Amino acid sequence: MICFHHADRPAVGVCKNCGRGLCRSCAVDVGNGLACPGPCEEEARALNRVIARNKTAYEKTSGAYLRVAAFYLALAAVCLAGAILDWRGFGWILYPAAAIFTVSAFVHYSTGRRFERE
Repeated sequence: MICFHHADRPAVGVCKNCGRGLCRSCAVDVGNGLACPGPCEEEARALNRVIARNKTAYEKTSGAYLRVAAFYLALAAVCLAGAILDWRGFGWILYPAAAIFTVSAFVHYSTGRRFERE
């Protein structure tokens, strides 16, 4: 591969933004890759920032799912207690509600754990 800007020089890398070959004098190190000088350099740096933010958001997502799972489990416990005590005659509806909240807690917990592993 040859440099896009200098046809007489071999490329040492590829621009992270446009994918063109770059020689040593053209390549700008943007932290996590190389870029052409100028607009491609700024775009590649912006892409690096987006990737870093996405990593953080992905990590936070796991915690959010686990907190929601705990909330659903607490709701299931309240509904089950109300059903056992037959709170104001609504025990017939509180048993299914407790079951639904328990299933929801399990689904959210499983999803949160999957985010932790990836």
